Amino acid sequence: MRSASTRVAVIVETSRGHGRQIIAGVSQYAVEHPAWSLRLEPRNIDDRPPCWLRTWTGDGIIVRCDSPSMAKAVLAADVPVVDVRGGAPEAELPLVQVDNRAIPEAAFVHFKERGFRHFAWCDLFRLQRPWVTIRRTRFLELVRESGGVHYCFQSRRTLNRGTPVSTELMAELRDWLKGLPRPVGILACDDEQAHIVLDAALSLGMKVPADAAVLGIDNDEVFCNASSPSLSSVDVNAFTVGYEAAAMLAQLMEGRRVSAPRTVPPRGVIARTSTDIVAVDSAEIATAVRLIRERSCQGLTADNVAEAIVVSRSTLDRLLKTTIGLTATAAIMQARLDRVKADLADTELPIKTLARRAGFRSVHHLSNLFHKREGVTPGQYRRTMRR
Repeated sequence: MRSASTRVAVIVETSRGHGRQIIAGVSQYAVEHPAWSLRLEPRNIDDRPPCWLRTWTGDGIIVRCDSPSMAKAVLAADVPVVDVRGGAPEAELPLVQVDNRAIPEAAFVHFKERGFRHFAWCDLFRLQRPWVTIRRTRFLELVRESGGVHYCFQSRRTLNRGTPVSTELMAELRDWLKGLPRPVGILACDDEQAHIVLDAALSLGMKVPADAAVLGIDNDEVFCNASSPSLSSVDVNAFTVGYEAAAMLAQLMEGRRVSAPRTVPPRGVIARTSTDIVAVDSAEIATAVRLIRERSCQGLTADNVAEAIVVSRSTLDRLLKTTIGLTATAAIMQARLDRVKADLADTELPIKTLARRAGFRSVHHLSNLFHKREGVTPGQYRRTMRR
């Protein structure tokens, strides 16, 4: 017979920002459901299954499952389990995960909007994980489709996460960075590695972001803010992964069936200094892109931009289309939508206020365009991003 308190073990690493954000999402669900009691302890991602799990008598488990041994341990507990990593697919655990195709798509758009034509992917440890392969493959696919040029860092030695970054590995990384064209947009596998890449680039005298714009994944604020310059990163929405995992576990503990896996879209790129650049040769187009980025929500029109750089509308559109893949009008509208998406994710302001802040003439206009571009209404998007 189940006790009055629903006991849930959260076997998620506390050592990294991604894991802590997942835990925060689970905790938020627990706050909203006071009968929940969480079992949590300090962990690293590669730690073995906790010894106490063998004799634990709880009701459900949320786990970052990274190995067959972890899958075996949580299944042996004979309670409902939800995975938030997917590192042991053969176990077929119910899964809530980040959208590993949308993450590099957000990164690519971020670089493309800044005029980059050369792109690089860096994974120092060559992790043999399905999500790493999906992210790398999708990023390079987008570069090829756009006509850009891509580069990949591949160490000459096999390494595992947790392996110290040796002098030899840093020498390999510096040699690779030396050989990259400039300017180049570099997407690293995660924020920890982006921090190392940024440091290596600076040690070579490279200017960040003028020579190399560095972008991480996870939005781990410890690494992003400790970097100098501060590190831009894709916020993968790990908080919502945790919240949705808790909601799924609640369904399972009630004996209900769930549709799995569930995929959570990223919140987008959190732009900081490491990618604050317009990487184009033309000073006029750089001015145009900055105007669009900074003033789109203030009633800016394509004609205003053309007048500012003293070219015709047709010339402006042709140059922007070549540089960032969008006409002036499309770029302005995208900037306005990006502002709305950020406000939906980060505030509780009413849609009417968000429409006004982003320069839309009406809520109806915003809602129709938002649904057409994003496939969901603004309200649905907010609910997804603000669990």
